[in-house]
Amino acid sequence: MSDLQALPDVPDGTLMNAEAKSGVSLSYWQLVRRRFRRNLYGMLGLYSCILIVFVAVFSGFVAPYVPQTSDRSMLYTPPQWIKIYSSEKGFQRPFVYGFSEEMDMTTFEIRFVRDPEKVTEIKYFVRGDEWTFLGMTFDRHLFGTDDGSRIYLLGTDNLGRDVFSRMIWGTRISLLMGVTVMFAALIIGTVVGVTTGFLGGLYDLVMQRVVEFFKAFPDLPLYLALMAVLPRRADPLAVFIMFASVLVLLRWADLSRELRGKVISMRRLDYVRAAEAVGAPNSRILFRHIIPNTSSHMIVWATYQLPEVILLESFLSFLGIGVQAPMVSWGLMLNQVRDFQSFSAAPWMMAPVGMIILSVLAFNAFGDGLRDAMDPYSNA
Repeated sequence: MSDLQALPDVPDGTLMNAEAKSGVSLSYWQLVRRRFRRNLYGMLGLYSCILIVFVAVFSGFVAPYVPQTSDRSMLYTPPQWIKIYSSEKGFQRPFVYGFSEEMDMTTFEIRFVRDPEKVTEIKYFVRGDEWTFLGMTFDRHLFGTDDGSRIYLLGTDNLGRDVFSRMIWGTRISLLMGVTVMFAALIIGTVVGVTTGFLGGLYDLVMQRVVEFFKAFPDLPLYLALMAVLPRRADPLAVFIMFASVLVLLRWADLSRELRGKVISMRRLDYVRAAEAVGAPNSRILFRHIIPNTSSHMIVWATYQLPEVILLESFLSFLGIGVQAPMVSWGLMLNQVRDFQSFSAAPWMMAPVGMIILSVLAFNAFGDGLRDAMDPYSNA
């Protein structure tokens, strides 16, 4: 039974128009791809997601410095805006102005003042701090300087570390957390939801009580309670794994309950009854008919779950109970500006907020486009 035959009766105006124009019969996934490509909002989200994933995978190449690189003489340095024009030389290669320190004799506060005499030219594909990727060591960076000077596009923090570089490196940890939790919850929720809905009986009764047990806990208080008992001096990688495990525990239950309902309704459809009548084994019915026809729901669920996990990780890390140093995540960076004094001294350290908003909007746009494309027969 093909995917098209397995779908319920729906208006076929879109399908008929698509097949009439192409002259051939299109499969379900061909219709999904065609409709998704026509969704400007979804395509914009897709391209943004690809860019975010690229930055996460090749953080060492995109960022000019590694997260631990610091200059104690440049604490709380303001952002250096990229310029291509100066009144003295006209248009030239991208450059940034340096800063000179001045003291306010009224408040005795050190201020950074732009110094036109200090000009740093930005070069591309320069050598710099070493970084590793898949066990290999590289020292090439997308941009930087080759004269020993430094550039800080988003300023520095309280330890003289480049905020832009740390934000780029934080993309890797934040996205890795989201993808890890999403995939683990997807696998557990799919296995439990599909098997309970298909097998039923005592197994379904017991597993639904387990699902209800996990859904009975309020999310935020449980997150705070479980993370509070994690050892504070544990290895950061161990804390990361335990943190991800806590998030997975309460994320799979909703998906399993949704898939269970869909599978129960599918068991009554003609193509499943026909497969049972001819003696098809349960494994064939599950992997040939049931799971493929729930894949659209799982894909859309995953695209919405990923930004939720990124937001939750950023929130808990901001409170200091998530990712631990020396790892870098967006929430952990925001933890440095929790008080008003730090924010007033260096408001540019709030830059990770922009990346969080961009990621959430990108994945939500991608999910909205997929949700619409997964129903290619509708006239919407």
